[in-house]
Amino acid sequence: MRQPFRRASIYLHLLLITEAVIGLLILVVTAYYHAVLTGYLSEIECRLIYGYLFGIYVFGAQLVVTFLCSIVMWRRIWRRRCTPNIRLLLSVWAFYSCVIIASGFGCVWNLYRGVDVLENAADTSLTRGIDMYYTCPEWKLLWDGLQWHKECCGVHGYKDWMNAEWMPRRENNCSSMVLAPFACCKRSCDSCFNNFLPGEGQSISSRQPFPALTVDSINANGCLPVFVSAVWNFFYILLALWVLALKFLILLCCMTKFIVHRQNEGDGCDNVGLTDEDGHPLVVVKYPCNVRCVTIAEDDLVSDNVPDVNYCNCTELDDEQCGY
Repeated sequence: MRQPFRRASIYLHLLLITEAVIGLLILVVTAYYHAVLTGYLSEIECRLIYGYLFGIYVFGAQLVVTFLCSIVMWRRIWRRRCTPNIRLLLSVWAFYSCVIIASGFGCVWNLYRGVDVLENAADTSLTRGIDMYYTCPEWKLLWDGLQWHKECCGVHGYKDWMNAEWMPRRENNCSSMVLAPFACCKRSCDSCFNNFLPGEGQSISSRQPFPALTVDSINANGCLPVFVSAVWNFFYILLALWVLALKFLILLCCMTKFIVHRQNEGDGCDNVGLTDEDGHPLVVVKYPCNVRCVTIAEDDLVSDNVPDVNYCNCTELDDEQCGY
């Protein structure tokens, strides 16, 4: 096949590589948010997250594998003559690529419809973690790490800790004090750290497990809104990557359609348009660059004279056309 314009193959390969890079970005972003979201949940809810994200993993892998293999396919097509089989192959390839992009839209839509389900699962899981804070070391480590790194406290707020059944009740004259884990403290609050550390002549075992804190010294916002915000951020990023993949696929399909159309107009495909004055089809002979070609006139066909041998002046032609 001839290239319809200069460096057409380069532009086509750049589009194919861009599609593969978008698929790789989808895999990386999904893996990152998968690790972030599972940090809020127990093992059972983590399986739910994996079920929602499995289709996105498959979509990203399909983009990477399909368009990397398409680069090899197009390199072989450029070296071949345009035939009906080549046109059929390009049509099947474009249709399969459109199916992959359509499946990506299904993954994005599934994630959008599942935001409420994920929020409810996280709410249930985190609430159960508060009740099991002292009986299950895994939940204690999860809550402490979550509240410290995400700078949040409780599921919906710090009052979730004070409403726990195992939490000691406050006295009436201490309404301004808050009972919450030490991980709820703000990192910039020095008094919070000093209050938690044992004083002089006081052992660590004699201290209460929850220090008496104030609302100003802790992170009053809950951890569930942070989880929901992470889910929506992941959805918006995934939607943007899908739109980019769709945009570049439209460019690929348009360029493929243009290439096939130019081949059918007379670039050598089925010898369309290559006829003499009487309408008889002409024979197209392709030759490598810098070879000697024989020029035969009509008078030479009926004479015994040896035709003159001329050299093809390929330097005046486009470098890409010398290979045909």
